[in-house]
Amino acid sequence: MTIESLPMRRRTFFASIVLAASIGCTAPVVPPDDVAATVGKRSITMAQVDAKVRQVEPETWQALFDARQRAVASMIDEQLLAAAATRYEIDADSLVSREIEARVTAATDEEVRVFYAQNAERMGGQPLTEMQDRIHDFLTDRQVREARGEYLAGLRAQAGVEILLEPPRVYLEITDAEPAKGPANAPIVLVEYSDFECPYCARAQSSVKQVLQTYGDKIRYVYRDFPLPMHSNANQAAQAGQCAGEQGQFWEYHDVLFDNFRALGGDDLQSYATQLGLDLAKFNDCLESGRHADGVDYDLASGQANGVSGTPAFFINGRLLSGAQPFGAFKKIIDEELQRHSEPL
Repeated sequence: MTIESLPMRRRTFFASIVLAASIGCTAPVVPPDDVAATVGKRSITMAQVDAKVRQVEPETWQALFDARQRAVASMIDEQLLAAAATRYEIDADSLVSREIEARVTAATDEEVRVFYAQNAERMGGQPLTEMQDRIHDFLTDRQVREARGEYLAGLRAQAGVEILLEPPRVYLEITDAEPAKGPANAPIVLVEYSDFECPYCARAQSSVKQVLQTYGDKIRYVYRDFPLPMHSNANQAAQAGQCAGEQGQFWEYHDVLFDNFRALGGDDLQSYATQLGLDLAKFNDCLESGRHADGVDYDLASGQANGVSGTPAFFINGRLLSGAQPFGAFKKIIDEELQRHSEPL
């Protein structure tokens, strides 16, 4: 019997079996692990994809690192607890209960009252009688978290844990001509891309000042202009700052501009120059010549090339920190970088 002599339905079924068999005997083409796509005979590698994400979506890249960091920390803690529980011949939950939870004392009524008084504005007008149970649980849970952290820190020290994840960072070339504070060989280089007309940039200056006061000579602080198109006076103010720098008063003028970020018109810029005792004729000649316009544009292009899309944007040893962040956000990254450099905190 030939395949042509079979009824049509059986003939189709038989052909499908032959096709399936031929497909099943052919090894599937599996692309290499590092290839994300192919365009004709050309490949796009994962390294190229990652480089593109780092450039155009640095915050997404940072979020991926943060997620990996949390996952690694969680896995380390799980292994340490499991190993400790095995030594005591109990399970991990029993270990946590015995070594951590049992050593925590519940929050007292006085602690609840003090917390309520210190955070009254956050209570939404609710009386203490309505909030005390929730505050009590919050304070007790906080003690448990702190005790857990201290216990795990001890286990980590004993086990010699070393986290090898490298945070995302960009390389920023710093020149001697840029406005900067601090020694050139400082272990921490803090680069700020900022806009004198940006309210968030003005707000961030308190954190920057606290960083400089706290870490002193361990910080090299570099300022770069990043005037946003939506701020009509920002570019001119940036050039005015550089003109003040020609007379050795960039930082003084920088501070005045941020203190008055809502008033940066032409007359205002001259007024601030007079206020600081600058040679007004030289200042005006500098500003009118526009000789610092290219420098401002260069800073702007530099920021854009490294993923800056809004202000303020900070790079701490190349690690991006976006927005008007509190001092604690700077401290976390700076302390990590100092540890990498084996510098005392």
